[in-house]
Amino acid sequence: MAAKIDEVLKKLKGLAASLSGSRYVLAVDVGSAAVKVAFITEEDGGLALKAWGHLPLTAKPEASAEEKKAQTIKVLQAFLIEKGLKVKEAVTALSGNSVIVRYVKFPRLSKSELSASLATEAEPFIPFDINEVQLGFHILDDIVEDGLKKMETVLVAAKRDLVAARLEVLQGAGLVPTIIDVDSFALENIHERLRDPKAAGGATLYLNIGHMVTNLSIIEGGVTRVVRDIFISGGTLTKAIMKGLQVDAAKAEELKKSLGIIVDAAEKEKALAEGNREALGVSQAVAAVVKDLVAEVHRSVDFYLSQGPERAIGRIVLAGGSAPLKNLTKHLTAELKVPVSVLDPFACLKRPPADVPAALAPAFAVAVGLALRRNRDWL
Repeated sequence: MAAKIDEVLKKLKGLAASLSGSRYVLAVDVGSAAVKVAFITEEDGGLALKAWGHLPLTAKPEASAEEKKAQTIKVLQAFLIEKGLKVKEAVTALSGNSVIVRYVKFPRLSKSELSASLATEAEPFIPFDINEVQLGFHILDDIVEDGLKKMETVLVAAKRDLVAARLEVLQGAGLVPTIIDVDSFALENIHERLRDPKAAGGATLYLNIGHMVTNLSIIEGGVTRVVRDIFISGGTLTKAIMKGLQVDAAKAEELKKSLGIIVDAAEKEKALAEGNREALGVSQAVAAVVKDLVAEVHRSVDFYLSQGPERAIGRIVLAGGSAPLKNLTKHLTAELKVPVSVLDPFACLKRPPADVPAALAPAFAVAVGLALRRNRDWL
């Protein structure tokens, strides 16, 4: 397995010199509930969305990994045929407990020197067997610490079996993988397009609330400084509603999307007066889960603030499929004492797409961030 992955990854690196096709890439965000696809090009002095797809995955939770992979390939192939897309080069991203992001200080080396010694330098920081991961890095800045020249570096390690599975999905659909990113770093691409460099008021905290995992990242001055994956997510909310109201998954999803969380006292009194047990039950279930999420956010914020007295969180931005949950931004603003808003990833386009439902837009955050990448932009 390791030899096979190494062979594929060497081919990916070789693409930097051999690709002669379009510089644009097809972004494929493979989630546990749906595949999100975006293809963005530049035209008339701006960015344009040429194709998009939200492809639900209906495999049962008890389905094997091979069955889930086969369905993912099938829906992706069908999308490519339906849209008639000719672009083959694809970019994707990973997250979850098989992906580790660390901010470390290495002795000052050249990029080529660090590449050659990466496994040795990285091993103390990686909680996995170094032979079972694929490593990547990005040098942030040169620093001097205790009189020694060092460099602040973002280190990423992904389990080789996860990398192999994602490569197999793309290749099975007839695509050529050129870039493998991390979900949180894809959000940084959108942040850079939308942020006002003159704006003050602290760092931006992103919560990308997916079906199985929430990606938390803190971006300061255009650089992601904290990355965490929290396993409190949209699926957690659904399960809480299922348990609290004794309904199946489909009904719980419906109630979650339609009712959300009650934050207004008058709205709560009305629900009580009308005996609206569903609204009260859903709100109670959602609030309990969000309480746990808020606790995790506080932990990450405390860690970030401990790194310097000048640091502060100025805003929180929600993305992912559960971001539009009714009253979630109001509830989080009250709990975290920081303005909370929902990301529109398509706001970076010259013209917003008219055919993407507003409720779906936040789910495309990672896909749009990936679609902003270009072939050979890693050079």
